[in-house]
Amino acid sequence: MRSMLKTLFIIEKTNKKNIFACLIVALCIIGMVVYANSTELGNPIKEKSSESLPVKVAMNKFQIVDASEYGDGSDIYKNIVKQYYTYPKQGMALKTEQPELFVDTAIELTELRKQAFEMENYNLVAGNLPSKIENEMDSSYYKYLKKHSLELSFGSLSFYPFLAFLFSVVGSVWFVLICIYSSNIMIEDFRHISIIKGYPIAFSKYVLAKCMTSMSIVVIFIIELIICSLPLIYFKGLGQASYPVAVFNGDVMIYPIYKYIAVSIIYMIVLAIFAILLSVILNVLLKNVYLTIFVQVMLVVLPILFPGLIELIPFNPFNYVNFPSVLNGESLNLATPVALNSNAGLLYLCISIGLLMAIIKWVLSTGKLQKI
Repeated sequence: MRSMLKTLFIIEKTNKKNIFACLIVALCIIGMVVYANSTELGNPIKEKSSESLPVKVAMNKFQIVDASEYGDGSDIYKNIVKQYYTYPKQGMALKTEQPELFVDTAIELTELRKQAFEMENYNLVAGNLPSKIENEMDSSYYKYLKKHSLELSFGSLSFYPFLAFLFSVVGSVWFVLICIYSSNIMIEDFRHISIIKGYPIAFSKYVLAKCMTSMSIVVIFIIELIICSLPLIYFKGLGQASYPVAVFNGDVMIYPIYKYIAVSIIYMIVLAIFAILLSVILNVLLKNVYLTIFVQVMLVVLPILFPGLIELIPFNPFNYVNFPSVLNGESLNLATPVALNSNAGLLYLCISIGLLMAIIKWVLSTGKLQKI
């Protein structure tokens, strides 16, 4: 088994597809680092300067009336006006680098939004304002900063915050990318079964060795994401690995950046194993790369096209393949809100991996392969 793994790894290491994939990953990440550095990605002054525009659009949906406390404007109109005039305070706090004032006004803004959710005619401006879960996550984040007397960063993304951003971007498409990468994992082998059966190990062990070799390449991809981000340390510094990030995990909670990165890496490894095993099964059944990719993509897209399936089958592992959206609580913004739990998602994925392994072992050990 060990010699087979060594042989397969040497083959995969020199495979043009893997070399090309590694180069593409490196170029994309370096490109993102250059973009983040040149555009001041994550700079709160730039980000906040555009946030007041949707509120102004919402305010323009109402007839201009007296928005004072005893004026004749509606409650929702008065609330929107208060929100709009909170942004200049935030802008002033950012430009004069007064983090405490910025955090206080940010908390004030989240409270105004929270009040607006319960007001009459809120539906008229709902599309111009953050959703309830977005507001709750903002509120938890800023209250955490205030409670623990943490300073708000006024600069653009440094190394650790960039890694969190990078994993959230890559994580949203990771499963589909690994499905495409592994879509032909066993195609050639199943076309030449007689040759494979001449190997001095059981065919099931050969399949396991192929999966393990593919996973080793995937781990190299993950390591590459981190290594290619290192130049940002020179430009922006390390940053704080313990800086808070608001996430949704059944409830809104705060993770330090290092925990968010760790959860992301665990999810990426588990999703990669799931995708590779699924590719093996589909290769056996369909014997076609394009059909394999099509079925995998359809399984991912179905919960998106039919959100009701998420509530109907919450244990469907494909509900969790876009783990950044789960951690952002985006399922609560659906027509039928569903509170997905990332911990439960990992459990469902691990159970699915176990089932796929059992199916593969059954197919390879009961003579079904000869009939395919």
